[in-house]
Amino acid sequence: MESSGMQFVTAKEVQFKPKTILPNHVHSKPYFCCILKGSYAGKYGSKFQEGRPAETVFRPAGEPHSVRFHDVATNILVIEFTLSFLRRIAEHRCVPDVSSNFSNGKLTWLAKRLWSEYLLGDSCSSLAVEGILMEMLAQVTRQHAPAVQRIPAWLTQVKQQLEETCEQGLSVGILAKTADVHPVYLVTAFKKAFRTTPGEFQRHMRIRKAEQLMSKTPGIPLSEVALATGFFDQSHFSRAFRQVTGFTPSSFRQNCSKS
Repeated sequence: MESSGMQFVTAKEVQFKPKTILPNHVHSKPYFCCILKGSYAGKYGSKFQEGRPAETVFRPAGEPHSVRFHDVATNILVIEFTLSFLRRIAEHRCVPDVSSNFSNGKLTWLAKRLWSEYLLGDSCSSLAVEGILMEMLAQVTRQHAPAVQRIPAWLTQVKQQLEETCEQGLSVGILAKTADVHPVYLVTAFKKAFRTTPGEFQRHMRIRKAEQLMSKTPGIPLSEVALATGFFDQSHFSRAFRQVTGFTPSSFRQNCSKS
């Protein structure tokens, strides 16, 4: 369902069938994506992100990303900036250059308000849409950018250590000792900064390495993939892979062979 274009945004509601895969691609303009129903797992640049119902995400222009939708139909509202709007706000430099997920409800409420005005399309709607879009950008800038700036060096090093040694299964205690902080403080600070726990992040990194391994060596047994990426056995690996991506390792490998 799509309405006629406006001066500042183009907006449309899109439905994706269960288990749809969108291969790596980029968008030429920034956009908001409001998840109305369903969920997905995506890789944005070098990081993984989950999309859940009632969340709204911001994506910058030119960011490579791929998406895998889970086992149910997913409806999303896509709000893409127009070139005229980008030129209008260029001097303010208020469009972030990094992806961000928002689950507090405020951004989703604004996205739905914008959609209603977009569909209404009366003489006041253009002004209303511009105002709501500005407020959405302010939410992204205030809630995301400052948090990135406040991440201490030791916490960035912990994240990097998890990325480089995810298959080793380092404990929170070992990470905390290396960073010279209390384990409870490490977990709290990590979740606040990266919106996930160290354990969840470690699991996502293992799945990422498993995807890379299966893509590069299609014939490798899944049991070897499991051991190479730090899982106890193939069963443990398969459960974790499905939990993160929404797909079994076998179906992922089949999709890779078709692409």
